Amino acid sequence: MLYEFTLQKIAFPVSNALMGRKFWRYYEELSKSQWFKREEIEEMQLKKLKILLSHAYQTVPLYRELMNKNNVRPEDIKNLKDITKLPIVSKKDFREGFPKRPVSSTVPKNKRMLDSTSGSTGSPFQFMRDINFSDYSLANTYRTYNWTGMEIGNKTVSLWGAHKVSPVIKVFDAMMRRKYLPSFDVEENYKEYYFELKRYRPYLIEAYSASVTHLAKLLKESGLTSLHIPAVISSAETLYPKNRKLIEEVLHTKVFNRYGSREVGNVAHECEKHSGLHINAESYIVEIIPERGSKGKGRLIVTNLTNFAMPFIRYDTEDYATPSGKECSCGRGLPLIANIEGRVTDFIILPNGKDLSYLFFNYFFEQFGAYLLQFQIIQDKRDHIILSIVPTAKYNKKKEKEILRGLSKKLGQKMRITVEKVVSIEKEKSGKLRPVKRLI
Repeated sequence: MLYEFTLQKIAFPVSNALMGRKFWRYYEELSKSQWFKREEIEEMQLKKLKILLSHAYQTVPLYRELMNKNNVRPEDIKNLKDITKLPIVSKKDFREGFPKRPVSSTVPKNKRMLDSTSGSTGSPFQFMRDINFSDYSLANTYRTYNWTGMEIGNKTVSLWGAHKVSPVIKVFDAMMRRKYLPSFDVEENYKEYYFELKRYRPYLIEAYSASVTHLAKLLKESGLTSLHIPAVISSAETLYPKNRKLIEEVLHTKVFNRYGSREVGNVAHECEKHSGLHINAESYIVEIIPERGSKGKGRLIVTNLTNFAMPFIRYDTEDYATPSGKECSCGRGLPLIANIEGRVTDFIILPNGKDLSYLFFNYFFEQFGAYLLQFQIIQDKRDHIILSIVPTAKYNKKKEKEILRGLSKKLGQKMRITVEKVVSIEKEKSGKLRPVKRLI
């Protein structure tokens, strides 16, 4: 407890002040505002939205074009319901003319960072975020860690994908006592992970839903069930009830579901009551727009109130969710989402019999964002996959060979790969694009 106390009362406040960062200030603000009444939080949202809209209209060509086209101005948004006057934007809108068109002309280059993700739809996507967004995102994350019972400074393990290891991040990870275990190698290293978790004794495991489910399955099959992890955060994919039950049984834990994405951050998270996912409403406005004929379920539209480098205003996440309409008994004024229905994971079966999650492909194709608009992996035989791609003008044979070498290194030489160039990737009946489809 002494370490946690020192970190919270001395190390974080002092280091944030010296570095000119606002993470700790935002964290303290969010720790208080979560208990505000709904009306107070909505007033905060509206104030932030008006500031963001004025900034976007004046400095971001994309939003100025879209607002002019739809005959709407920032001053027309007088309450939160008026947000529907604004057009919905998509990844396609952001890709066109990137970075000049969707990026603010007034946020200095040294205050913004280029990032990318292939997302849950198999579409590589580049975007910009600023320091303000990064600090708010981190503050939101650590506030929701608190909802699991964890204190800042408790040991954590991230069963995650690629992890950037800059000197600053190394120092931050060490300070936060955070370890990373590669999620792609669960099949090969699950026993090693088990003994590492036994030794390290973290309070929390943060993981992709598919990865921690697969780890729990392998540990149960091997009789390795003596771990006692107080909390697990499941993220990045749909958390199914049977998988929650398995994880809780094998790891002797309580699972907390989280929804977010790389481009907009952590949007919603379960609290200790597990009655839905609280929206981090001081940072996000979330809309669920039902499609014709659906009962409740709808398209999840997110407005990020903190990213001024490349604003995401009424952004179509391409995920589906169900609204709650209820208030949580925890007493927080943050609204609830009942359920997230997007991000269904599939696995490829390798020729050696091992499983490989679609997450590998998502991270692998991030580096080819300038060459591919979309990709899809289809496994039709045990030793054969079809790689369907929608190439950009920059795509060439040399880049194709580089992609095939990288895939073969992970999939093995026995896996045959056929490349098919297509105009577009066909959507599922649900309206989603599946980056991985296993037909066997």
